[in-house]
Amino acid sequence: VNGKNVTKAEAAARSGRITNSVAVDIAKYTFAQSLRLDGRYRCGAVVISTSHALTGAVAVYSFGNSVQRLTLYGGSTSPTSGGVSFQVIRIAVHPNYNPNGGVSDFNIAVLTVPTNAFGGKRNIVPIPLASAGVSIGTKCSVFGWGSTNLNLLAPVNALRAAGMVITSEATCARVWAQLGVKITSNILCAKGDRAADLCNGDLGNGLVCNGKLTGVAFLFSRCDNVLDTGYMKITAPSVRSFIRSQTGI
Repeated sequence: VNGKNVTKAEAAARSGRITNSVAVDIAKYTFAQSLRLDGRYRCGAVVISTSHALTGAVAVYSFGNSVQRLTLYGGSTSPTSGGVSFQVIRIAVHPNYNPNGGVSDFNIAVLTVPTNAFGGKRNIVPIPLASAGVSIGTKCSVFGWGSTNLNLLAPVNALRAAGMVITSEATCARVWAQLGVKITSNILCAKGDRAADLCNGDLGNGLVCNGKLTGVAFLFSRCDNVLDTGYMKITAPSVRSFIRSQTGI
């Protein structure tokens, strides 16, 4: 793809935006944060405790020995101003994540900041984790600062949200098979409502169903709503036990 030694599926997984989305206020979605590398926007993240956030493993696995380059930014509708920056002090990538195996179904990481650093900060509140699965057809939402145009770089200047509808594992597996991607029970799939989709900068964004974090975005196509979007399923046993082992929640 573009002269680079990556598969079409990997290239698809690394792109992403929220298209056909609407602007929303951080005051209502206080769990949404952005991850920065050397001070520049990299992708999304989700606050799950006063000291921890989740994001995609692919965004951080290579920085285990240079964690000082990573910061989280939250508390503002804007990804660049009005908020608070937090130094990431530890990265924990799911032990089964394989960075060399194409699209991995363990693409999740826990980011730790100083103890209780998120506590008491304006517009920064953890979101509860889902404790039960969601049925096909459930209406959910995804939040982030990903690009709204394939030709534009992320981030956009304000937090945006888009509706997503949960789809079946079988349907999702069928559409992604054309790119050689295997959909497993660790992955929750959804299709954008009103042609919404993910694109540049939306890795790590939170999928929220019934007010709880149900998935973390990691698999999407080219912002055209052709393929289902894929999320690490919070309730999958391997994902949930990993989060608990790193955060205590």
